[in-house]
Amino acid sequence: MSDRHQELLRQYELLRGHLAWLEKEIAGETAKSSGQFEAQTPAHKVSAPVRPISATSSMAVDADALLTDYAESERHDPQATKRGCLIAFGTVLGLMAAGVATAYFLFYAHR
Repeated sequence: MSDRHQELLRQYELLRGHLAWLEKEIAGETAKSSGQFEAQTPAHKVSAPVRPISATSSMAVDADALLTDYAESERHDPQATKRGCLIAFGTVLGLMAAGVATAYFLFYAHR
């Protein structure tokens, strides 16, 4: 088994355990609210499938289409990136110049 398959099975078992806990808690709350002290099985009980669900080829095609759409929507404009870098560089350079000028006038101008 691959590591991914083992991880998916582990996650699946964790979810089944959590669902079992939720069903027990719901049954307890139902019993408390109805005045009965014995556990009841909730009407909306979820039965877990016996085996994990495997991805079909149509799911893979849909996932590929979604990834392609997402990749196309996330493309960036190199000119905008260059402009942003130049603005950031100019801002840092200006702040450094302002800091040097402030230090000069505060500490060395009176000499």
